[in-house]
Amino acid sequence: MYVLKTIKLSKKKLNENKIILLFDTSTSAPCLYSFLFSLSILRFQSLSTQQADLIAVKIWYEYWYTKHCTTFCQSFLTSTYDPDIYLNEIDNFIFFLENYNDLKFNTMHYKSNQWFQKNYSTISQRMRSLFKFFTYLLDEFWNLRHQSYPLNEITNRRKRIDLFLNNKRKIFSKFNRYALTVNNGIIPNFKSLDDEMLTKLYEIIRPSRENKINPHNPFKSKTSQFRNFLLVHLMLNYGLRIGELMLISEKSIKKSINYDKYNLIITNTDDEFDSRSRKPHIKNAQSHRVIELSKQDYQLINIYINSIRKTSTTQILFTSFTPPYPALSYSTINAIFKKIDIKFRTLYPHYFDNEKLYGTLEKFTPHTCRHTWAYITLAFALEKHKKDSYNQSLNNNIMEKAQEDLRILGGWSMNSQMPKYYAKRFIVESSNIINLQRISQELWEN
Repeated sequence: MYVLKTIKLSKKKLNENKIILLFDTSTSAPCLYSFLFSLSILRFQSLSTQQADLIAVKIWYEYWYTKHCTTFCQSFLTSTYDPDIYLNEIDNFIFFLENYNDLKFNTMHYKSNQWFQKNYSTISQRMRSLFKFFTYLLDEFWNLRHQSYPLNEITNRRKRIDLFLNNKRKIFSKFNRYALTVNNGIIPNFKSLDDEMLTKLYEIIRPSRENKINPHNPFKSKTSQFRNFLLVHLMLNYGLRIGELMLISEKSIKKSINYDKYNLIITNTDDEFDSRSRKPHIKNAQSHRVIELSKQDYQLINIYINSIRKTSTTQILFTSFTPPYPALSYSTINAIFKKIDIKFRTLYPHYFDNEKLYGTLEKFTPHTCRHTWAYITLAFALEKHKKDSYNQSLNNNIMEKAQEDLRILGGWSMNSQMPKYYAKRFIVESSNIINLQRISQELWEN
């Protein structure tokens, strides 16, 4: 009864010139309140985010129609925008998701532990997206313009609703084994590379030379080897997201006018020859940034542009070697990482043996590079601020300064908890080292 459709806009007002809408197939029209939600909130976000959020809203609409034999839009309108009609259904909707989108609440499905984790991770994501929709409905319709209640009653009830939703968020966030907070004492496993893994990785991706062939490189041609080495190297050295890497163009690399500084500009591109169906975009306002390149990396990029990269209509930096030499897509870059992952796993299987060893990898992905960069950068920032502090005993802000450095360099939003996660992990691992040193010293003294 409901379907998502991608609409191409006639005028370019968005990053991707497209918007995803939820349609009611019985009327061939967009669902009213999800349509308003898309226009007000989602149209400023990436297509992948729109898709993820609207899938949850679509399931919600299907649930509502299955249970109430009417549309959610109709129910919400006739209730005079009363939030209770959807707040009271949250628990039932979670059961609905648990039960494979089935209203038979007296049925339980028994699956493996692997299914349990995967399924509840998805449920957690669906609920976060749905709460985003509910928050929009509250902001838009629970106010003096649409309600006849006095202002103080509207305000007080909104506070109670916000508290209720926050408590629900805490409950279903526990469904997701990755949704771990900084304060609960559990450290998410970010699957980053340690020093040994990083050294072995570079041994694999190092391009062959005329006088020195790299037998471990999974790519046949030297041009592919150099390009793929460079894109992995840039992600490891500068913490780039995959979308940010795909946005880099020849114009993104600039030398400073007055001194020997080399800059990589991370921003959206308006390249009219970018033919990718799923175009990358900047994630948030803080992701627009200028990163200083090392001279060596600047030279590597110029070698690639002048000697390796094929002449193409697009100015996107990383392109295919097959005519008409289009910009690399998400699937192509993921395929590059998959090839590296297979070779990495073949040569060093113990790096992926999570049954017997701790700190292993599930797989080598673009985000593994970002996790690795973040941990290394935080450690370096901490050491720098310790050296710069004239009185370390009085300076309690060293970790906060290091986290802020990481936030700025990595392009995280002010609300992101990721820098705190890395800091928490660093503190715990440092504490373990100190504890082992204490034990070793006591044994030596005894």
